[in-house]
Amino acid sequence: MINKLIKHCKILFRIFNQNKEIKRISEYNNNSLHKILKAYNKVKYSNFNIDEINSFKECEEYRQSSLKNETLISYEIFGINRKEMVKNICKKGASKIKFCQLLYFIINNLNSSSVLEIGTNLGVSGTYILKALQNQTAGKFITMEGIPELCKISSKQFSSIVVNSKYEIKQGLYDYTFPILLKENHLFDFIFIDGNHNKQSTLDYFNLLKEKTSNTSVFIFDDINWSKGMIKAWNIIKNDNDVNYSIDLYQQGIVIIDNNDSNKNIKFKLHLSY
Repeated sequence: MINKLIKHCKILFRIFNQNKEIKRISEYNNNSLHKILKAYNKVKYSNFNIDEINSFKECEEYRQSSLKNETLISYEIFGINRKEMVKNICKKGASKIKFCQLLYFIINNLNSSSVLEIGTNLGVSGTYILKALQNQTAGKFITMEGIPELCKISSKQFSSIVVNSKYEIKQGLYDYTFPILLKENHLFDFIFIDGNHNKQSTLDYFNLLKEKTSNTSVFIFDDINWSKGMIKAWNIIKNDNDVNYSIDLYQQGIVIIDNNDSNKNIKFKLHLSY
């Protein structure tokens, strides 16, 4: 009860100060920062055109079908003797609609061409990402997932959006697949980390993937207030020497690394959704 009260107080404070934060952001001359703010405003005020509305409708149709799917998924790969229905996995694990829309607009505004997601799950957020990449000739999406059945479900969904060459699902435990990814010839400009809500794993992903990014890159971390460990991880990340700007949305954290910008560790706090 106390934790919920603290959360609501923090969010109310953000809402109260939001206009000041937006004004602060506009004072910095960074192209990526401004494009992220533009994406944020579109989602915050649902300022969508007809094509965007139709795209989001298709994405949400997949979510709704997943919320009715009673297929059992095994967690055997993690050494756990448990099965769970797809609909429950979707309810607990899929990103909320506004944060999926934010992914879409940030990728679209930044014209990101090489996108990595750690934590495919059922591919709900991946559906939005591929919608954003759909019309980009060179756009490529790589996503990682440990559970084989989830990879199959996601792959079927992704193939209904784009040709198979535009995406790759790396199936297997991260301890095995992540080192392989690092050896491959990739330079990512957008990275979404949502697969392991653990402090050290999150920090390891960030520090290793910094070496696999283009000149300007954006990282988004989900559930930055999930636990004390994730709160600590987020505090370390936003104060990292390579980070120019960070935006704390409470649910998610965004960082910009721009090698052409001399500003370091400039921090903002906004509110998008409960």
